[in-house]
Amino acid sequence: MKKLLFSLLFLSVLFTNAQIVRESVLIGKMEKGAELMALGKYDSAEVLFQFVLQNMEKLPSDMAYFFGRNSFHLGKYKQSINWLNKYIQLKGTKGLYYEPAIQYLQYAEDEYLRIQRSQSEQFAKDLQAAEYDCGGLEKMLCPVCHGSGVVVQTGLFDEVYKTCPYSLGEGYLSCEEYNLFMRGDLDPKLKD
Repeated sequence: MKKLLFSLLFLSVLFTNAQIVRESVLIGKMEKGAELMALGKYDSAEVLFQFVLQNMEKLPSDMAYFFGRNSFHLGKYKQSINWLNKYIQLKGTKGLYYEPAIQYLQYAEDEYLRIQRSQSEQFAKDLQAAEYDCGGLEKMLCPVCHGSGVVVQTGLFDEVYKTCPYSLGEGYLSCEEYNLFMRGDLDPKLKD
């Protein structure tokens, strides 16, 4: 019985020591990644950071800063924002890397917003330049009156029916007019 208890205690100590050694190796990899990041070797740093992220059970809060800052340098701005915010949430203003975390967070947010604006502008340009396929049809249903030829406006006491200002009551637009309308370039034929 004593031998069994001694064996279990020995195995428990051995397992605990193995975990400590494994964790110290992973922390060493994280620190090496931080060194590589400081040297501008962002891709190499990311490999080490990814390894630590996948293998460490409890991540040190500094890892959130290192990974967030490195992500910024790799152009992964949304990822950078997420990790830097996590670091600030965990450490608050007392964190060793608080000031640079705030600085890189601002950089990442600015770049992310710049890219989002650029993509929105490009989408709008693409939409304006687009030709809508009418499928061989000469006329398309008017998107304003949906083919009815009238536009219903709800008034305070009743509904007011007006002739569609785009289709002039026909309910249809030519393919050319339809394309102009979809690009925002078709003026109403009837003015109010």
